[in-house]
Amino acid sequence: MLLGEDSEILAEYTIIPGLPNDVACLCLACVPLSQQGRLKAVSRAWRAALYSQFVLDLRHRWGKREELLCLFRDDPSLTPGELYDPREHAWALIPPMPCDPYRYGLTNFVCVGVGTNLYVLGGSLFDARSFPIDRPLSSGAVFRYDVVRAHWERRSSMANARGSFACGVHNDKTILVAGGGSRHAQFTSGGTRISSVERYDVDKDRWSSEQELPTLRAGCVGYVAGEDFWVMGGYGVSKTVGGVLPVDEYYRGGHILRAGSGKWRELRPMWEEGERWRLGRIAVVDATNGEPPNIFMLEGFRICRYDIASNRWKRESCLPRRILAEPACGLVALYGELYVIPGSSFPDSGGRTSRRKRTTLVLQVYNPKKREWRLVWTKPRLRNPLNFPFAGMCSIRL
Repeated sequence: MLLGEDSEILAEYTIIPGLPNDVACLCLACVPLSQQGRLKAVSRAWRAALYSQFVLDLRHRWGKREELLCLFRDDPSLTPGELYDPREHAWALIPPMPCDPYRYGLTNFVCVGVGTNLYVLGGSLFDARSFPIDRPLSSGAVFRYDVVRAHWERRSSMANARGSFACGVHNDKTILVAGGGSRHAQFTSGGTRISSVERYDVDKDRWSSEQELPTLRAGCVGYVAGEDFWVMGGYGVSKTVGGVLPVDEYYRGGHILRAGSGKWRELRPMWEEGERWRLGRIAVVDATNGEPPNIFMLEGFRICRYDIASNRWKRESCLPRRILAEPACGLVALYGELYVIPGSSFPDSGGRTSRRKRTTLVLQVYNPKKREWRLVWTKPRLRNPLNFPFAGMCSIRL
C-alpha cells in the first residue's frame, strides 16, 4: 500500500473507537514488530497505520526502536531469509529475493540494514549464459527489502561488480563499498581482485566513485566509525607453493577513508607476523556519548577487542562452548551484545508424530560491559543448515 493511500485511510477512518488517531497510533507503535503481522489483518485502518511513517517516527521518539537479526542461510533468491527478535525470541520469514533465471549460486554477498530497509549487495555467482559455465562471476546487483511492508525492489547496480568486499553505512544515508572480487565460496582460490571504491546515496538511488584503495583487496571487512570508513584485512596478490598451489597472502593492516577529505590513510599491521593467519569475523558495538565504537573479532573460540591506541587485538573472552568455533560461526551485534551464531543446529526431540522436527539453535551471547556469557535456545522457522560463507547476516534497527 502506498504512503499516499495510507494517509487518506488514516484521515477517513477511526483506528480505535473512542481514541484520537494520534493516541491510537502511539498504542500501535508500542507493539513489537514481530507481533504486528497479526494486527495488520484487523482492518484497513490498522494496516495503514502500521505502514505509515508517522508510526515509525513515534517508535523512534518514544524509545521503541528494535534491533533484529537478519539471516540468509543461502542464496537469497532461492532460500527465504529470516528475521529474529532477540527480546521476543520470535522468528519471521523474509520472502525470497527476485531472481534471474540464468543466474544461480549467489555467495559472498553483503547485507546491511539502513533505516527500515535491508540491502543485499553484490556477491559471486554462476551465469548459465557464460562460458565456461563453471567459472564464477561477480555481481553488481543491489536489492532493497522493506521490512515493515515486506516488499523487495531492485535498485541501481554498482558500477563495479564485486563480491566478498568491505561495506559500511554512514548515518543511515550512505553506503560505502570497497574492494572485492569474483571468488566463489565453492572455490578456495582464484578469482579477481579490485581496488575500486563507491558511495551510494540511499535517498537518490545513485552510485558515485571514490578514490580507489591503494592496493587490490578482496575478502576484507569494512565499517564506519564516526566520519571514517575503515577497511581491514582481506587478501591481495597470491603466491604459489612449489610453483603449483596458489596461496593467498592476507593483509595484516588496512586503510581508512576520511569522509570529508576523500583520501585514504594507511592502517599499520594489527598483529605481528606469525601471530595469526588472517582476520576473523568482525562485529561493531556502537558506543554512547559520542565515544568511538567497540570492535570485536571472533578468532577460533576467542573473542578479541580492537585497541585503537595500540593498534592491536587484545584477548577479551572465550566461548563457553568451544566446539563451535569461528569457521562455522557468525558474529553480529544486537542491543550492545555479541551474538555468536553457530553453523549447526540440533534436532528437536519431539514426539514421533511430528513429521517435520524443528531444530534448536544455540546462541552464545556475550555482554562486553558485564563481561558475562549466556546461552539462548531458540527454534528458527527453517531447518536449512547455516553454511558460511554461503550465508549472510546483519543487524537492522527499526
